[in-house]
Amino acid sequence: MSPEALVLGLVSAVRGVTLAIVYALLLSEQSRRLLVAYVVAGAAITLGVGIVVVTWLHTGTRTSEATAGRLWVDVVLGVLAVVWAGFHLAGHPIKLRRPRKERKRERSTVLPEALDRRLRAPTVPMVIGAGLLTNLPGLYYLAALVAILQTHPGAVDGIVQVSVYTLLRFAAPVAALVLVLLRPDRTMEIVRSAHAWGHRNSRVLLGGLVGAVGIYLVVKGLSGLLG
Repeated sequence: MSPEALVLGLVSAVRGVTLAIVYALLLSEQSRRLLVAYVVAGAAITLGVGIVVVTWLHTGTRTSEATAGRLWVDVVLGVLAVVWAGFHLAGHPIKLRRPRKERKRERSTVLPEALDRRLRAPTVPMVIGAGLLTNLPGLYYLAALVAILQTHPGAVDGIVQVSVYTLLRFAAPVAALVLVLLRPDRTMEIVRSAHAWGHRNSRVLLGGLVGAVGIYLVVKGLSGLLG
C-alpha cells in the first residue's frame, strides 16, 4: 500500500464539505438512512473512478513516459494547491461564480448556497446526488491515484489500494453513523463540539492542509523529474 495514498486518505477524511454535510444530516430525523445514502453514493463514485483508472493504466506504469507523466501531474496539482491555499489563508478565497450585488450576511457553512439550502430538509435522492457530486475527483483523490500507480500495482493490488483509500476518505461519515447507532444520546453533543471547533479554525486548517500537500507534491514531482 502506498504510504502517500494512506496519508491522503486521512487528509481527505477531514474535508470541509464532507464534514458540513455530515453535520447537516445529523440534524435530520432520518439521520441514519441519510448517512447510509451519502456514504454508499460517495463510495460508489470514489471506488468506480479509482478502479477504472488503476485497472486501465496499471499495465503501463513502468514505462519512463508514464512515470514522467505522473510526476508532471504531481507538479501541476501541487502548484494549484499552493496557489489556492495562499489565497485562502490570506482571506481571499477563489470563487468561480459571479458575486451577487446585494450584500448578504456571512454564512456559517462551507457548502455551496444551493446545497446548504436543500440540506435543511434533506431527502434520500437529494443526499445520493450530493454524495455523487461532492465526491467527484479532486486534488487529494487525483494525487492518491497517482501515488497508487507509482507503486506499479497489478489490477488486484490497485483495486485493494483504492478500496483502502476509500475507507479512509469516508471515515468521518462512517464514524458519525456508528455514533448514531451506538450512542444516539451523545452523538449531537460530540458532533456539535467538533463542528464548532472546526468552524473556528477552518481557514487555517484547510489552507494549511492543502498548502502542505501542494508543497509536498511539487517537491516530489520536481525531484523525480530533475533527479
